[in-house]
Amino acid sequence: MTTQNFKAIVLDLLRQGRLDEEAFWQEMSETERDADGTWERWSAKDHIAHRTFWRQDLIRKLTALLQHQDIPSSDEDEEHLNVTTYEKQQKRSASEIQADSERTYAELFALTEQLSEDDLTSMRFPEISGKHPLYTTFLGALYEHEQEHLAQYYFDHNDLPKAIEVRERCASKILQAEVPQWVKGWFLYNLASFYTQQNQLEKANALLQEAFTSAPELEERSKSDPDLAALRG
Repeated sequence: MTTQNFKAIVLDLLRQGRLDEEAFWQEMSETERDADGTWERWSAKDHIAHRTFWRQDLIRKLTALLQHQDIPSSDEDEEHLNVTTYEKQQKRSASEIQADSERTYAELFALTEQLSEDDLTSMRFPEISGKHPLYTTFLGALYEHEQEHLAQYYFDHNDLPKAIEVRERCASKILQAEVPQWVKGWFLYNLASFYTQQNQLEKANALLQEAFTSAPELEERSKSDPDLAALRG
């Protein structure tokens, strides 16, 4: 049994995610907040609506877990869900989307406080976390995924330094946390993939070697990962 306090880590990441979203909105003008995007180049509110949808999905599953009910699963293709969510939310106002996001953060925080350390370190919830402990869903599918969307917005709007700052800060939060080395390896690997896509190959390769040290199983994965093709070339 681990002595690490994963609940404290998870709650801290939820708080950080919420603060980062608040800062994201505050940096923008009203025009930028309400701007419409396209499927190829999402607006700020498109990204926040997408993040909120997947937060709501986690809320539904955690509610079932805490109520000792069957955890809902979906056979719907994830890409189809993303398209459907985009089309449904695209014309809503930024204020409506922001309110939904705030509400779901509050709901998720309240639910997470009810989880035990045993819940978070358990691998008995494959409908939520697959073959990994439950806490990894909060780190990857929630925190990292949400940060990736903030970074993508900055990248699409020609602010690469800000996109890099977001991705670096995200990885740093996990590297400084008391989590297993293999978890840190995955975050280093994903950061290496990001830098590869920016053609910063020296930086990407250094991060990848760090990732292999923390999570040796990733070396085999890297050999066929399309996001790392430029490094192999």
